[in-house]
Order: sequence, then C-alpha cells, then structure tokens
Amino acid sequence: MAPPSGIPASDNPASGNPTSGNPTASLLRIERRGVALLVTLDDAATRNAMSPAMLGELAAVVAGLARDPARCLVLRGANGAFCSGGDIASFASDAATTPPMTGDDPVVTANRAFGTLLQQLDAAPQLVVSLVEGPAFGGGCGLVCASDVAIALADARFALSETTLGVAPAQISPFVVRRLGVPRARWLTMTGARFDGRAALTHGLADIVCDTAGEAEAALADILAGVARCAPRANAATKALYAQADSQPIGVTLDGAARTFADALRDEGREGAAAFLARRRPAWAQDAE
Repeated sequence: MAPPSGIPASDNPASGNPTSGNPTASLLRIERRGVALLVTLDDAATRNAMSPAMLGELAAVVAGLARDPARCLVLRGANGAFCSGGDIASFASDAATTPPMTGDDPVVTANRAFGTLLQQLDAAPQLVVSLVEGPAFGGGCGLVCASDVAIALADARFALSETTLGVAPAQISPFVVRRLGVPRARWLTMTGARFDGRAALTHGLADIVCDTAGEAEAALADILAGVARCAPRANAATKALYAQADSQPIGVTLDGAARTFADALRDEGREGAAAFLARRRPAWAQDAE
C-alpha cells in the first residue's frame, strides 16, 4: 500500500540505495542527480569497450534497478566515447578456444550474459536514457537500442560493426530489430555502415540530436524535468504495458491494462486526482535537480 502522502516508498531516503556507491566499481562512475541515476562508462584504455570487467560492473548496477529509488537511468561514456563495442582482446582469446565436448561452452555463457544485461535494462522500471558522444559501435549500439530515449551529438559515430569482425550481432539483435526494423537492421549490419548522429536520427537509432554538448545537457535536463513530474509507479506500469503490446493479442493486453489502471487509480491515482482538484503539485512531483 502506498504511503498516505502519495510519496512512493522507494523514494523514502530511509529505504536504502541499492546501486549507489558500488565499492567494487572501477570502470564506472555512478552519480545521483535528483530523480536520476547517472552511470558513466569510464575505461579510457579501451574507449569504454564492453570487456568482461565492464560488463560485470554494469550488470551489477542494472540488476539492482528494480529496487532503486531513481526514476531515470542515464547511460553515458567518459573520454569522448560512449562505448566502442566488444572487447577485441577477449574476442581473440575466445576465438582460439575449442568448444568443450561436454558441459557449457564458456563463450556461449559469456555472450549470453550481455543479453541478460540488455533484457534487464529493457525491463527496468525507470526511463532509460543514453547520451551518446563519440563512438557507439557494436555492443554500444545495443545499449542504445535497449534504451527508451537516445540523445546523440551530431558528430557521434555509430556502427553495427560485428560482421566486419567476422561475428554476428547476436545478443543485440532483437533490440536492434525492434528499434530499426528488419530491413534497415540488415542493411546497416550487413554492410558494416558507419554513420553520424544525424544519420542515426534518420535511421531511428537516435531520438534527439544536438550540435553541442551544452545542447545535449539541456535536452537531458528537459527529460529529467518531465520524469520528475510523473508518478514513478505509474511510469513503471506504463513501460511494462508497452513492452507487452506487441507480444500478445490486443484483447489480452487491454484486459490486463484495465486491471493496471484500476490498481494505479487506487494507488498514486488517489494523490493525482486530489492534487489536480486542489490545484497543487502531487506529492511525488520533484524538481529534476
């Protein structure tokens, strides 16, 4: 049951902070900014490649999102790069191995772990925003495709580059197809095309394109301000409804949506209606910063 004030229990400072201050994170910078959790990939040596170590640290953060009080997750990269893709040194090492005669193949297990990360990112109750500058190659494009909103600098560089390395875009494929559609996904992947932020907007990979870093920060601030006005559990329910929309018959979706509406109305909706009638801000509304 929601607190009488309408403030969600997860926003209570005493409820804990599952993902902040991860003491083992050396390749991520984690910061709280109002309603947002900002996660910055920071491995200058690899231009933020998705190495096993980077994957492990990011997976630990993403796994905690369901319990996190943040209403928005922002992914970005340091060192003038978003994510340069997979860790090629790891690829080379794995390529030299022989598939085991029995038991699990460690290459399969490691690759599937990235898919699990993308699934959890996609299912997170928060609005997930990627802010892209510099390269977003391979797995970096996968992170963008699993996000809800993608902000890109005009001079950012994108590529679905796996086939140029002799591999397939395995774990990112369903997210790429959902973002781009099958024909465009095939075109961009099977040519290894490289393109900038403006072309990414045309392709549907980016949602907002900015000429300068300052404009990108302003666009992010606008998004955070919008999220801060919305009820967090209502946002989570909305994201879940949209995720189901293409995977089941419309009647099943609408039946479930009616139950979701009734539950929300008796939860945060009570405070929302009372605030509207009293011409005041609802208790959950916050300033973005």
